[in-house]
Parts: sequence; structure tokens; C-alpha cells
Amino acid sequence: MRFRFGVIAGLAVLYFVAAKLGLLLAALSPSATPVWPPTGIAFAACLMLGYRVWPAIFVGAFLANVTNAGSVGTSLAIAAGNTLEALVGAYLVNRLANGPRVFDRARDIFAFVGLAALASTTVSATLGLASLTLGGYAQWAGFGPVWLTWWLGDATGNLIFAPLIVLWGRDRALPWVREQLVEAAFLLGALVLVGLVVFERSALSQSFPLDFLCLPPLLWAAFRFGPRETAAATVLLSAFATWGMLTGSAPVPSELRNNALLVSQIFLATMSVTTLTTAVLVSDRKRAEAVATGAATTAEAANQAKDEFLAMLGHELRNPLGAIASAVRVLEVVDNRADRAATARAIIVRQVDRLARMVDDLLDVTRVTTGKIVLQRRPVDLAESISACLAALNAAKRLDGYELRVHVAPIWLDADPARLEQIIMNLLLNAIKYTPPGGRIGIRARPEGALGVLTVGDSGVGIAAELLPRIFDLFVQGPREPDRAQGGLGVGLTLVRRLTDLHGGRVEAASGGPGRGSVFTVCLPLAAAPPAMATSLGQSTSPVPRRVLMIEDYADARDSLRALLELSGHEVREAADGPTGVELALRLQPDVVLIDIGLPGLDGYDVARRIRSAPQGHRIVLAAVTGYGQPEDRRRAEEAGFDAHLVKPVDPDQLTELLATRRA
Repeated sequence: MRFRFGVIAGLAVLYFVAAKLGLLLAALSPSATPVWPPTGIAFAACLMLGYRVWPAIFVGAFLANVTNAGSVGTSLAIAAGNTLEALVGAYLVNRLANGPRVFDRARDIFAFVGLAALASTTVSATLGLASLTLGGYAQWAGFGPVWLTWWLGDATGNLIFAPLIVLWGRDRALPWVREQLVEAAFLLGALVLVGLVVFERSALSQSFPLDFLCLPPLLWAAFRFGPRETAAATVLLSAFATWGMLTGSAPVPSELRNNALLVSQIFLATMSVTTLTTAVLVSDRKRAEAVATGAATTAEAANQAKDEFLAMLGHELRNPLGAIASAVRVLEVVDNRADRAATARAIIVRQVDRLARMVDDLLDVTRVTTGKIVLQRRPVDLAESISACLAALNAAKRLDGYELRVHVAPIWLDADPARLEQIIMNLLLNAIKYTPPGGRIGIRARPEGALGVLTVGDSGVGIAAELLPRIFDLFVQGPREPDRAQGGLGVGLTLVRRLTDLHGGRVEAASGGPGRGSVFTVCLPLAAAPPAMATSLGQSTSPVPRRVLMIEDYADARDSLRALLELSGHEVREAADGPTGVELALRLQPDVVLIDIGLPGLDGYDVARRIRSAPQGHRIVLAAVTGYGQPEDRRRAEEAGFDAHLVKPVDPDQLTELLATRRA
């Protein structure tokens, strides 16, 4: 209750003081002034504090008028009109224009102009002037000009002063950094300078129309700060306009002062609405940009998390794959007599290879889509890449039962060798997948202008016309039968297209329809044939037993690979964590160290760096044997000092080649 009384008393005093200052500018009538801040004060109080503050408005208005002109009766009527004006304006804004947040949206600002500034202010002007006229304190003959002055004074008072009180009443914090404080000081200086030049009423300002100079600092406030500061800038200029009218070096005659004040206040009220709306729109834009930036940051973080998850997924899948593959090859060495066992082992090997390829394709298509793959381009012999892919498929018996037609001439392309083989292999696997045994698979390579053209065709199930435009889309496959005999994830052709696009080439698909086969054509830029290149690592002419250290924390992978290496005649030692691995490598001086990347204690990169930093570590061949197989992983391995980067499950031929390597 004490708090409420204090608020009421303070508001009444504020209203009274503002009213007495405004009445000092009355010209046509002692009670009608073109400058009337109390309207904005009363409206803002009802909007922010509630309708219960009406007694403060009534008391302040009554005291200001009873001590000015008229009688107690007319003062009571004027006070009632002023109070009702504020209550009506606040009620309409609360109902129709977002209440205390009326200055947050442009449409609500325009509603405020119509409801509170133009409509509700007619109540005070009409009741007040009617009571004065009926009481004999004003003439009916001058009713129109006096009413217009009263109404415009109230309206401009609402437009200029209400935004300042409402906006700063809602948020008084100044979270400005040093640069913003400096800019605010410059803005204040600009406003003071403009106020002095435009409203000082000198001979210069009367000879030239300088009012337009108010617009730049108001727009400065709108664009660089916000609605609060824009409202404050408008009130400051209004104060200069009023002060200049009273004290300028070229004072305005009293008979013209009323009109001059009305024009200046209408101008500033118009500027207030314009720049305040601009400030709100700019603030909305900034908030939208912040939301967009936050969304982009969130999306980037989610994308990064997805990449990390996929990398970890690949690592975790490749660990058991590596163990399975090594264990199968141990069985092949130990017992290769039983036909059924050999068949079972061959099935396991094929399925492991298939699963590993699906993991690689899934990871690669994600990285190509997000622009994370960087090509290592150099001149590549297309015929050699095709031969390598066919050799791998023949070794896995994937081409058995097919009629293979190959017409390839040596063609040099400007391409990434690994990615080119990925393109070729995915096209061949697609042909195998959708061509029944006994069918025909053809592969051709020819130059055509500045392009090398690779064509892979088959006599398989073909592609329906409605599916053909989407055949390269992610996860799109042909008709899926319940048995899912073809298998796959539907990412192979997507990877072909995106890798081809990444090379600056193009890929097309054609088919006569279901049952009529399909043809895929890839066009890539040609390159000049390069000179012969030498390798930096020397290799022994025949396999010899080597001393090998394995640093691997996954027990099954460690045991199976150790068994395979020992069966091949190599001497093997092992460590299950990084620090132990470094200690054994420096003490035992092995020929080759096979290092997993995800190790406890020290990761594989740190293990390699510590071995390389020791004097005796320079001659040791270091190989990363890991489930992390993306280009960044290979780059990091090279930077850490690794000589090779093998991805689980390890290719036996690659491992044999590595073990035959001696570091130069």
C-alpha cells in the first residue's frame, strides 16, 4: 500500500510539473498548448503500471489547471478528460496493439498512432474545451483553432514522449561495449549540433529549410542502436525545438509562435514514427540474422557431431571387421584342406569386404555432400585404374559367371587415383548387382575432345523411365523385392555422381527400360602423360622375416593379426596402450610398428611423434592400422610421422608390401 501511494504521488508530481512547463507555451488559450508531454506520461503510466494509477493523472491535471485558468469546475472537467484520454488510449493498445510491447512490431506502432495518438486524444480536447466554453472562459468563435491546437498538442506529446517512457521503462540496461559508448557519445554530439543549427531560430535557420538535418542522426540511432535510443534522440530534438522557439536569436512573434510550435512538433512526431518503425524493422532484421547465425552454428555443430559420429562408427565397425578378416586368413594358413571350410571362409571374406565397402561408401558420400573431401589430383592412367578394379573383382570371384567385354586404351586423366577407382568400382559393382549370372558386362574407355569417356554397360534388369531422373539421388534404388537379393544402401551411384562433379566432370545414365540393361557414362578431364616417378621408400626384393611391434588395445584384433603375422614367419611383440608401446619401440628397435590410433594413455599420433623424436626412432617404419580412414585422418597420420596408413580390415597384400618396406 505504501509503495502504491508513493507511485501515485510521484506520478502526480511529474504530471503537474510537465503540465506547467507545457502551459508556458500556450498562445491561443491559456489551457491549450501545442507542446503537451503529460499526454505521453499519462498513457505510458497506464500502459506500464495499470489503470489503477488514474488518480495520479487526475490530481496532477486538476492542480495544473486550477492554478492556471478557469474555475474549479472547468479544472475538474479538464482533469477528467485528461484521465479518460489516457485510460482509453491504454485500453485500446492493450486490446489491439500488443500492450506494453506496442513498440516491438511495426504494425503495432501504426496501431498506436491511430488508437492512442489520434483517436483517444480527441476525448481530452473535446471535454476540456467544451467545459471552458460553457463556463465562459473561451469563445465559441475560436473553438476550432483552439481545439485543433489542444488535440495536436496531446497527439504529438503521445507520439514523442510515450515511446521514450515505455521503451526505457521496460529495459533500462546499457550492455554497451567501449566502441558502442564512443559511438553513442558521437551520436549525442551530432544531435546537439543539429538541434542548435536547426532550432536555434537564427537568421540562417529562418532563411534556409534545415529541418531535414534531423533525419540523419535519427536514422543513425535507428540503425546502429535501436528503438530506445531512437525515442530518446527524438525527445532531445523536441527539447531543442521548444527551447529554440523561446530563446532563439531571432524570436518568433507571439501571434505566430503557436503555429510554429505546432509545425515543429508535428514534424518531430512524424520523424518519431518513421524512425521508430525503422529501428524496429532493423532490430527485427538483426534478431533474424542472429537466429539464422545461431541456427547455422547449431547446424554446423550438429554436422560436426554427425561427422565425428560417423568416423567413430566407421572405427568401431572396422575393429571387429579387422579381427574377423585376420582370423579367417589364419584359418586359411593353418588348414586349407577341407572344401566346406574353405567355402565358408571365402564367404566370410566376401561379406567382410562387402561390409567394409558399405561403411566406406556411407562415410564418403556424407563427406562429399558436406564438401569435406579434398581431391589429390594428378595424371592417372584410366586403363590402369580399370585393370586394378577388375583384378580386385576377379580375385574376389565377383565376375565369375559373367560375360565381360573390355575395350580400353591408355588414357590419362586429371583425377584423384583413389577416387577414380571408387567411381569405377561402384559402377562395376552396380552392374554386377543388377545383372543376373550369365549376363553381359561391358567397360569401355576412349578419348573424346578434352575429355576421357568411361562407359560401363550391362544386360541386366534395366531402369524404369520414372526412376531414371532420380537414379543418382541418395538412397534411391530399383524396385526392392522382399528377398533384397541385390542388397546395398543406395549410396554407390550417389557417390559416383558427386565424385565426378568434384572432378569437374559429368555422369549420365541411360536405359531402354526394365529388362533391357543400362549404360553409365562418366566424362572426366584429360591430362598429359607424366614422366616416370620414383618412390621414396626402398623395398626388399623378396619377403624376409621382420621384427614387428603391434600397439593395439582391441584384444581380438591384436590376437588375430599377431597370429597371422607369426604364421608368415615374422617375430611379433605387442602392447595394449600408448606409453607401453613407445617404451617397447625405443627399447626393442623393431623393423615395423603397427599402431592403432585410438589408444589409451597416448593416442596413435602422439605415439608416432614420440618415436620419431627419439634418435633411434628414425629408421623404424611406422604404420597406422586404424578404423579412421578419412582424408584428414591420413593427413594427420602423415604429419605425425607415419610411413603408411592402413584401414581396417587390412588388405593382406598391403600388409605384405608394408612389411617388405625398409625406411630410407
